[in-house]
Amino acid sequence: MILRLATLQKGTSARINAPKRLLIQQSRAFTSIDDPAFRAHSTAVTDNTSSEYRSWQASQNIDIQRVTQTAMVHELTQQVSRSIENVVPWFLNTMPAPYFRQVPESFRLDHIKAISAIKDASMDMHMNLKTHLPDGRQVLTFIRPGTMPGLLLNMIKELPFNQRSEEYMPLSRIQIYSAEDDSMSLNLFVYGEESKHQTDVTLTGSQILEYAQQVMDGSLPPQDEYGRPNPKPNNSFERDNLIKHMEKCSESYILRSDPRRFLSQMQLFEKVSGSDNISVSTEYSYLDENNDEHYWIDIALANTLPHYALEQTTKLLFLHSFDVMRAHLDNVSDGDNGTITLLRMLVTPVNGAKGNEATFNLLQQELKRCKWLNDSTMELVFETHPWLGVRRGEIITAMAAIMHPIMSKQNAIAFSKGNILETITKDRYIKHAAAIVDLFLERFNPKGPLSDEELEAKSK
Repeated sequence: MILRLATLQKGTSARINAPKRLLIQQSRAFTSIDDPAFRAHSTAVTDNTSSEYRSWQASQNIDIQRVTQTAMVHELTQQVSRSIENVVPWFLNTMPAPYFRQVPESFRLDHIKAISAIKDASMDMHMNLKTHLPDGRQVLTFIRPGTMPGLLLNMIKELPFNQRSEEYMPLSRIQIYSAEDDSMSLNLFVYGEESKHQTDVTLTGSQILEYAQQVMDGSLPPQDEYGRPNPKPNNSFERDNLIKHMEKCSESYILRSDPRRFLSQMQLFEKVSGSDNISVSTEYSYLDENNDEHYWIDIALANTLPHYALEQTTKLLFLHSFDVMRAHLDNVSDGDNGTITLLRMLVTPVNGAKGNEATFNLLQQELKRCKWLNDSTMELVFETHPWLGVRRGEIITAMAAIMHPIMSKQNAIAFSKGNILETITKDRYIKHAAAIVDLFLERFNPKGPLSDEELEAKSK
């Protein structure tokens, strides 16, 4: 055996530059591990190669990949765990209390995981989540940085609006929340009608029925513990009427509604039921102690698309310098008349606006009127040229539409509806269009129309 080792050593002298790792493997193959000469030689070689190789290291490529993957998984797991440990306390302390009352725990956990991933990657707080519920509904969660005015309107414009598609699902619920440190906005948009379960509304709405009974009995004080005025007795609050109304509502709407709020929105519902009208009410937000200028605006819109109603209302509030801090949307069946959309928004004035009676009276008038305005009129009077006013804007768009069939006979492309409206509303011509509208209004004023002579004189 020693002779064979000596022969091997002589043979390897010509290959003195061969890797030492190969030398070790060859020595192990030809020499007994118990041989003292081998042990001495092996120790010397191992000491010289301690920085290159260890006997316990993986030598096969597949083993190296497995070890590398395991190390990466461990490192990422530790990193994510540290990120979540930092996000959870911040999330619990900054999200408003209604968020934890109204959003299911499974959704809250998804939101925490999403925000942790964003923060861990040092990215902007900008993410969209899509969740499919077991009953077929879809929930879109939009997370955006900051709480600046107009942010909700921008989100609504990003929502899918495919009402003419076979896959159309109506917007059935929204939940709008802002972090108390103004670091982010988290909004949920639910699409699809909630499944109707054969539940006993007297159980799900027991608190509402009990509160209504106290209202009817007159046992409630004029104001509740928060200083809000309690409603006055009304025949609509009779137990049988309430049960009949609750049978039209979704279970989630009944469970998550404050009894006082439910009765208030029921009164708005009855005002517009069976019609195409709009009913609006405003009140001071007694629950917000940090800001004296927080107001709740409740709106009932009959026979309208929920998405359209939400966008038009949000746009109008933004143009009147009101920032939407929180919002809820629910749909209640109105029988053969379709559905009634109930909007409830917590708003605060910004950019020097005032939440006084005159402002809210004007806001209520325009909220009721904006349902009947098409998109081009809304854009003209609320975005492009707000100084025109709604009445003049309506007449300008109407005249542009009337001109189309007359002028299109000359050139159908040049005198399309879009081209006509775009031309007369340019900065160069809009003042002339407004002057023509003013003359039109004076001519057909029912209280004192212009005579032919006056019209001729003012037309020059």
